[in-house]
Amino acid sequence: MGHASSNTGAVSQRRLSFFFAVLIVCWLTSWTGVAAQDESNNAAQLMSHGFDCFSCHAIDKDVVGPAWVSVATRYHHDPSRSSYLAQKIRGGGVGDWGKVPMPAHADMSQKLAMQLAIYILSLKGSLQKESTRKYKYKNADAKVVTVDFPVFESVGNRKVVTDDIFGGFEKYDSYCFRCHGFDAVGGEYAPDLRQSLDNGMSKRQFFTAAMEGAQDKGMPGWAGFFTAEELNQVYEYVLTRALNLIGPGRPPSKTD
Repeated sequence: MGHASSNTGAVSQRRLSFFFAVLIVCWLTSWTGVAAQDESNNAAQLMSHGFDCFSCHAIDKDVVGPAWVSVATRYHHDPSRSSYLAQKIRGGGVGDWGKVPMPAHADMSQKLAMQLAIYILSLKGSLQKESTRKYKYKNADAKVVTVDFPVFESVGNRKVVTDDIFGGFEKYDSYCFRCHGFDAVGGEYAPDLRQSLDNGMSKRQFFTAAMEGAQDKGMPGWAGFFTAEELNQVYEYVLTRALNLIGPGRPPSKTD
């Protein structure tokens, strides 16, 4: 009887030890999951706390500045480079990625800059390839023009502009018109952007001028106000005006 009782006690102790081991594993797993969730949330919060990162950058494509996956690849996804990258984020600079200056972000705390740097260095992937699809349309002069984005679509029996073109019109005629004139026809204080594009201004130059501004000419920088996607809508709208694909005034839209 004593031997059986001893065995029973040993089994109970082993079961209890196993039970506590399972509890510890579950707690560690839960804690790790929460930590990963927190890290993901921190990265998302960085993007939504008023910082203008996505005005000049995108994760997987070049805008005014390099794609973040390119930055991560250059520094070999090495977390030890996070301090250097955080310094570049806060201090700005020019030359590492071309002639367009990276504005300083001294108002970003060192802690947040480090979190952002670590997040960037963790990114892996390839650059998003530019679409090779072309769209041909006849403009108001019956001339065939080719663009690399859709301008029109059909809704029932109606021909309307795409959401992106209409979004560009709304943003332009809400903000840009003050200096560049309604409907992108030029204004008293700033040039006709249609003419600028006709004279060879590239999309990158358009973005750089809009995001960085030109203080000596009274041109505000729109970084932090427009995202790259929103500015792209403005660019496409102005280009369709320059190509005479749509006329002045409100273009036909789905909401009409």
